[in-house]
Amino acid sequence: MTKDVKPKATLEMQVDVDAPIVAAWKAVTEAEGLANWFGPIAKVSAPGLNGEVTIAWSDEMAFTTRVDAWEPERHVRWIAEDMMGPGITLTTDFHLEARGGKTRIRLVQSGFGEFDGWDDFFESTETGWAYFLYNLRLYLETHLGRVRHLISERIQVKAPRAAAWQRIVSAVTGVAPEAVAAIKTGDRVRLAFDGGPTASGVVELIVPGKGLALRLPDLADSALFVELEGANPEKFHAGWYLSVYDAARSRELEAPAKRTFGRVHDSLAV
Repeated sequence: MTKDVKPKATLEMQVDVDAPIVAAWKAVTEAEGLANWFGPIAKVSAPGLNGEVTIAWSDEMAFTTRVDAWEPERHVRWIAEDMMGPGITLTTDFHLEARGGKTRIRLVQSGFGEFDGWDDFFESTETGWAYFLYNLRLYLETHLGRVRHLISERIQVKAPRAAAWQRIVSAVTGVAPEAVAAIKTGDRVRLAFDGGPTASGVVELIVPGKGLALRLPDLADSALFVELEGANPEKFHAGWYLSVYDAARSRELEAPAKRTFGRVHDSLAV
């Protein structure tokens, strides 16, 4: 229904993955695959056109879309109609192709209809999609066949965003607050979980003021993503998402990780 209508807003991103295209297709179309890199709760009613895909992090953070395009191992589109009001439609396309022995996954998110919030919506989702595509690559290249265990918290923050970002990143990476602005992709850091292990980390993604992703080689290549949601400069949520692809390691990390998340959040009020 949207093919002849120009979208009001579009986001396009891509990732090259060292994995077979059939594995990538399963990761973006099957519930088991989706749960290993996207929302930890995933349901697919049926494969193919008009199937429903539900992604959730909790009862409060869930959405359901319908499959509007289906070309096996090439293209799938999710469509959410009236998502943000009557006549407001959001589509998410995944295009897959073989490129130089790898699989290129191209994401296209499009918004249709008159909606004053498109700019804010796309700005807020861009950081999330950058992380999810990284997590998709990590899953396919490193953890294929394993089950992800997600340790997460989503905590409301009432503090100036710039100060919160500086304090959170400093606490997570171990660098001094005044050095946070200089952190870049590829930097090596140390992360200490309260009452748990200390691990080396690699900065895989950083969007200043919005999101930070670390890969933790010492912890079975787990990945930690911290996101400051929305655009409000004084009141927002901080999302903490630790993806662990080993059940025993997840049990070991859950309590220390949540203590760490809580301690850093409490420090924002100081």
